[in-house]
Amino acid sequence: MEMLVLAGEIPVNAYIIRNGNQCFVIDPGYQKARLQAYMHEHQLEVVGILLTHAHIDHVEALDAFAVPIYLHEAEAPILHDNVNNGFTFYGKTQTYQVADLDIHYIQDGWEYPFGAHNIRALWTPGHTPGSVCYEYGAELYSGDTLFAGTVGRWDFPLGNLATLQKTIVTLLEQQPENQVVYPAHGPATTIGTER
Repeated sequence: MEMLVLAGEIPVNAYIIRNGNQCFVIDPGYQKARLQAYMHEHQLEVVGILLTHAHIDHVEALDAFAVPIYLHEAEAPILHDNVNNGFTFYGKTQTYQVADLDIHYIQDGWEYPFGAHNIRALWTPGHTPGSVCYEYGAELYSGDTLFAGTVGRWDFPLGNLATLQKTIVTLLEQQPENQVVYPAHGPATTIGTER
């Protein structure tokens, strides 16, 4: 796993999961040219993009690579609405048309074999209706659902506190305590620590 902190209105951790020279990018928030240069410099072939959700700080550089993009189906209303995803709030215009992207809508439990493990999507609504975490071996990429010492906000459009509370309890109960959690903002933690 490699991490790039991408600068923007809200700095975001973008993660790279590698299998040989192929990789997935999780949440390419900002700095499209920097992402592209990193892949070129490290001779990596991006085979897909995994979105934990569709807020601007996770999707502004979504068109950096012409590859399949995976997103929970319940997140479509946010991806397609610039009020809900934050582009309007920050006075920005998307540099791409969503209709031109290769979006694959996924569901809870979706899996993709990649190297030694399957990438598996865990539907974790609350921050947004279609928020997911991606499990890869002993790693959990939690987006804005779970952070070190706190949880994601629920006061953005379509967020829901009661749903997030249920999600967090379920996540902490069902995931192994030694699982390393890599959030979209801030440092890593573990499930055991957050319990």
